Amino acid sequence: MKSHTTENFLPAEPGFHRTRADGFYEPIRFVFVNRNMRERILNERRIILDALSPLSRARQERIFSQYDPDERHRKFREILLMYGRPVNA
Repeated sequence: MKSHTTENFLPAEPGFHRTRADGFYEPIRFVFVNRNMRERILNERRIILDALSPLSRARQERIFSQYDPDERHRKFREILLMYGRPVNA
């Protein structure tokens, strides 16, 4: 009997990435990202990368590097600070 515990699965319907025609995932480019979104985006990326072969993983990482959710999160916090809002987001 085959064990499924070591298999990695790609998300069926990712919430923060679009499937491209070549089978790789393109980040959805949000202007501002709150803390919860940032964590979910990074988690979804880990799931996608863990399911890929080393060669595909390297290419997918290059695609992901075109959009940085951490930078978008920093910008969101800067806007909140500029308007005197709490930065817990």
